[in-house]
Amino acid sequence: MFSNLSPNARYVIGLSVTMALYVAALFASILLIRAQHPVGPYLWFLAVLPALPIGGTIIVFLRYIDEVDEYVRGVVLKRFIAATGLTLFICTAWGFLEENAGLHHFSLYLVYPLFWMMFGLSSAVYRKAS
Repeated sequence: MFSNLSPNARYVIGLSVTMALYVAALFASILLIRAQHPVGPYLWFLAVLPALPIGGTIIVFLRYIDEVDEYVRGVVLKRFIAATGLTLFICTAWGFLEENAGLHHFSLYLVYPLFWMMFGLSSAVYRKAS
């Protein structure tokens, strides 16, 4: 169905679908938890439900990397590695600041958006593969 589209178009469509699923799962889980006050495995399922579409975004991203040419792949992977390193650095530093300086707890569900913020920052810095 989408095989005649460019890798960029498939990436945008795939990301749009998985993000729409994320928003739907987020709202559904919040509303069901507040309305039903579940316990046990059902609560755990509802609590983790919004994370499931995040796995879809990762699959979409990996497919995109497989489909683009070597040059684009090199640039994207350089950005990805830089974003991963920055995210690890920030989370580790924040953890030490929490532990030793009493800073406010950083919720782990924010690591994924932090990574994409760092990916955007690294995209501004790394404009070419070499």
